[in-house]
Amino acid sequence: MEGFLMNKNHRIFYLDFIRVIAILLVIFIHVSAIDTTLNVGTGQWQITKILNYLAHISVPIFFMISGSLLLNSKKTTSLSYTWKQRIPRVVIPFVLWSIISPIVVGIYAHSLSLHNVLSAVKTILYQPTSPTLWFMYPLVGIYILSPVIKTFVQNATNGMLIYVTGIWLVTCSLIPSIAVMLPKNFEHVLELSPVANFFLVGGFTGYFILGYLLTKLKVENTNNLILIVIFLVVGIGGNFVSEIFPNIFDTNNNYYVTSIFIPIMSVAAFILLQKWGNRITSATTIKVFEFLSPLVFGVYLIHNLLILYIEPFFMNHIAIHGLIATFIRYIVVTVLSIIIIWILNLIPGINYLLTGNSRKRNSK
Repeated sequence: MEGFLMNKNHRIFYLDFIRVIAILLVIFIHVSAIDTTLNVGTGQWQITKILNYLAHISVPIFFMISGSLLLNSKKTTSLSYTWKQRIPRVVIPFVLWSIISPIVVGIYAHSLSLHNVLSAVKTILYQPTSPTLWFMYPLVGIYILSPVIKTFVQNATNGMLIYVTGIWLVTCSLIPSIAVMLPKNFEHVLELSPVANFFLVGGFTGYFILGYLLTKLKVENTNNLILIVIFLVVGIGGNFVSEIFPNIFDTNNNYYVTSIFIPIMSVAAFILLQKWGNRITSATTIKVFEFLSPLVFGVYLIHNLLILYIEPFFMNHIAIHGLIATFIRYIVVTVLSIIIIWILNLIPGINYLLTGNSRKRNSK
């Protein structure tokens, strides 16, 4: 997927830079998740919780990267290319890791059986076999719709794109955010009737279009300090609000959209990272990010399975606690994920099946 994958012949370095930063944040979210439930109320808990919350820009950023690439590509309007080239690169690894995940979990829980694996896999269209694979469902949907969205955006003015993303932000994010903060007697005041939906610009599609819009607007002149202040103030404020109104975090990951704080943080972070990425001139740094970028999709697919084993080992055998323990686990999971996917990426055939990469690919 272009949010995770990119052809070396058509590199845009700042997107490599953003992509790698995003996967590092995703891993931190999942490694630190258990720490947000321990020692509640302490200073270290609060710091971990804020860092975890700030890292939630990662998922929107992946959708924005996909939008900036797919919606700027002429090939996106080709139904043949979309279904023969792009969608298989996403769906095949997704399906295979959806089979691998319950096998690994079964081994870990000492309950591996063909029945359990088949029971998990047969519901793959309905629910993910591993929690982190939820991301693939909206992404595959957006890939399927990408030719339609591309046809729209290539004929739309910047004003029209701002109008569409504005509708998305207000109806899918702002109103639901305010609604959960209202007193119980007014909890349905801002709730839209199911038949009055905005599905056309709903869900993660808004981030997809937003990523494209940011490539059309002149954002390079935006003041860095202002962006940093927006990111930190909105992020810390969003974390505080989520403690008072936990309902803003629903159980289906829709809070990436329905919590107004996350889209605002994500836009500020995307522009900042774009600017910082464009300023990198060190050949060594560029090579490191270009090496890591093609591994990102595979790292996303495998990292949670490694957490399954590494987390209890550290919790039970390492006498280190707090933030230091969190970051040690984080480094171990990140390094092991990269090494394993790098090795898989060297094996012809396997690299395509499990990571979506192919050394023969010459078009993005």
